[in-house]
Amino acid sequence: MQSKCDVCKRTITKSLPGLECSKCDRVVHLNTRCSGLTGKQIAALKAATSLEWTCLECQRESPRRNSSIIMPEEDDEDDNTPVQIDAKKLLSNISKEVEKAIKSEMRELNEALQFHSGKLDEVVECMDAFKQTIKVLERKNVELTNKNNNLETRVGALEQRLQEIEQEKLTNSVEIANVPYQSIEADSKILEKVALKLQLPTGGIKSSRRLQGKKEQPPNIRVELQDECTQEQWITAAKSIKTMVVDLCPSEKNNKDIVYISEAMTKTNKTLLWKAKQELKINQKFKYVWFKKGFVKARKDDGSKTYILRTMADVNALIKNKS
Repeated sequence: MQSKCDVCKRTITKSLPGLECSKCDRVVHLNTRCSGLTGKQIAALKAATSLEWTCLECQRESPRRNSSIIMPEEDDEDDNTPVQIDAKKLLSNISKEVEKAIKSEMRELNEALQFHSGKLDEVVECMDAFKQTIKVLERKNVELTNKNNNLETRVGALEQRLQEIEQEKLTNSVEIANVPYQSIEADSKILEKVALKLQLPTGGIKSSRRLQGKKEQPPNIRVELQDECTQEQWITAAKSIKTMVVDLCPSEKNNKDIVYISEAMTKTNKTLLWKAKQELKINQKFKYVWFKKGFVKARKDDGSKTYILRTMADVNALIKNKS
């Protein structure tokens, strides 16, 4: 059952709330006319239900009464009586709520910042650890690079020494090129004919063998002579006496090729001599590039310095110095 105002006898509604005196249960509308309260007092009661209120009759009997606002479930009547609101109090309450919300948000933001700050510290620690690891790896890399360079130098020196030893074994040997291959017995007779052509004794020949050659050319014959003096005699005679294939092989009547006799060289020295001629004699216009006494040599012209070339590094250095 809905309550009615004890003053105006009109029904208490949602739009027209009422006050109930806790002492005598008297109910009046929450407005100035029925309750006798000012607009500020009514606004204060709406903002805070903990405020105490008693009707005029009960105030005469007792100064302390509890108050409450009666809010029925449905609206039955409208009351056009204006309600005054304490704007200062309302703004104060709103300000407190906003401040409370801001503090809550700031607290959450601070927690998030602390969390991410901790993560950032971990990242910085990891970065410092990585930097230290990189420094260690860089130092080890420098050490390994130095060791590798040292090993390369030592290996290069050993290879060079091995090359010199192999070449020293050929001190008494010569190579004969452009001689057609027939048989081992034929090669022995051909070497005797070569010695006779050069006007040298055949007794100086110790041994001979065919080397591996290209398909379009007959393989060279490497001849080991009695000593270094005999080898020099063969080289000197070959420069002054021209020997043709037909002189050695009567069956090759139409072969007009010249038979070349030169110092025997290792495969490494042959490659070095060929590359040196390409780079220096052809490209750099060196007048002389030749092989003698176990070394490849080069000279710009008749009056210039003679250079000994042991590796392609010497050839490249010579080109660089020239440029």
